[in-house]
Amino acid sequence: MTAKIKMRSQLHLLTGFMAGFVLAFVLLLYVYDVSRVTPCWSSSSTMSTMATVGMEDEPTPPRILCMVLTCPENLDSLAKTVYDTWGKRCSHLIFASSEDYEPLGVVRVVEPSGGGYEDLWNKTREGFRHVWEHYGGDYDWFLKADDDTYMVMENLQHLLSGFDPDTPVYLGYKMSRYNVSYMSGGASYILSRQALHRFMTKAYESEVICPQPKKMGIEDFYMGICLQNVGVHFVDSAQALDGDKKPKFMPLDLENYLMDANSTIPEWLRLMSFSQVETGLRCCSNYSVAFHYASRERMFLYEFLIYHLKVFSTNQISERIHSSRISLSDLMRRFPLEDNSNIKDLLQMSEKPDNF
Repeated sequence: MTAKIKMRSQLHLLTGFMAGFVLAFVLLLYVYDVSRVTPCWSSSSTMSTMATVGMEDEPTPPRILCMVLTCPENLDSLAKTVYDTWGKRCSHLIFASSEDYEPLGVVRVVEPSGGGYEDLWNKTREGFRHVWEHYGGDYDWFLKADDDTYMVMENLQHLLSGFDPDTPVYLGYKMSRYNVSYMSGGASYILSRQALHRFMTKAYESEVICPQPKKMGIEDFYMGICLQNVGVHFVDSAQALDGDKKPKFMPLDLENYLMDANSTIPEWLRLMSFSQVETGLRCCSNYSVAFHYASRERMFLYEFLIYHLKVFSTNQISERIHSSRISLSDLMRRFPLEDNSNIKDLLQMSEKPDNF
C-alpha cells in the first residue's frame, strides 16, 4: 500500500512537471510571436494604425511663417542672403515690399512710392494684412523681421514650443517708450496665431486703439500700442526660457555687445530696455535667436559658424591620441620629406626673399 501511494505521488509530480513545462513553452512561443514576429494574419492596416498613433503623439515643431520687410534696392543683396541662409528654415518665407519679385517670394503690399523707411509702419500693417488673408489659418506663429536681421530658427522654435499659439502672445526684445511697452522691430518680433487674429479683427481698422497709416510712423512702438489695446500678452524673450535670463533678440549688431566697452552701447538702448544691457562674452544668451544690423557678409559668417563649424570634444581628442596616432611609416608615406635641394645653401639661391 505504501509503495502504491509513493508511486502515485511520483506520477502526480511528474505529470505536474510536464504540464508546467508545456505551459511555459507555449507561453514563451506566444511572447516571442507577439514581440518579434509579425504574424501573417496581422493586417498591415493594424500595424500602420499603431505606428501612426505613435507618430501623432510626437509633438511637431511650431510652424512659423517669416515675413521679412525689404525694398527693391535690397533684393540682390540682403533679401537674397536671407533667402539663401536662415530663410530656408522657416515653415514659409515671404518678403513684403513695394514691388513683386516672384523668384524670392517678394509680394507688393504698398505702393511703389511707399516702400522707404518712412513708410515702415504702413508696410508692416499691410504685410500682416496680406499674411492674414492668405495664410492666417495655416501657421502657428508669424515672425516680422527686417532684411538685415539674422535668425536662428531652431532656437526660436524651442522658445515658442513653451507657448500655445491659440493664446494671444507677442514675443521679442521688450522695450518702453513714453511708458508704453513694445518689442524692438529691428531685433524682430513674433505674433501668435491668436495675436494676429486680434490685430486684424479688432485693431487694424480702429483709429481709436491702433495708429492708422502715416509717414514716419514708429513701427514697433505702434505695434505695441495696437496689441496692448486688444489684450495681447507681452512676453520678453529674456524671461521666456527657464534658467536663462539673458537677451535672445539683439537690437544692435553683435559686435557692439562683444566689444566689452560701454561706449559701444547707445544710451537710448539702456534707457528703453527692460533687460540689463551687458557687454563682453556674457552679453547674450547661449540660445540667442536674432541679431540685427547684419550685413550680407555677416549673415554668411553666422551661417558658417552656427551650421558648419564643428568643435571636437575633449573625449574625441583623447580617443584620437590613444587609438589613432599616425605611425612613422604612415607619416613617411603620406607626408614624405620635401625636396630641399634648393635651400641647402641659402647663399647660393639666385633669388632670396626680401625678408632674409
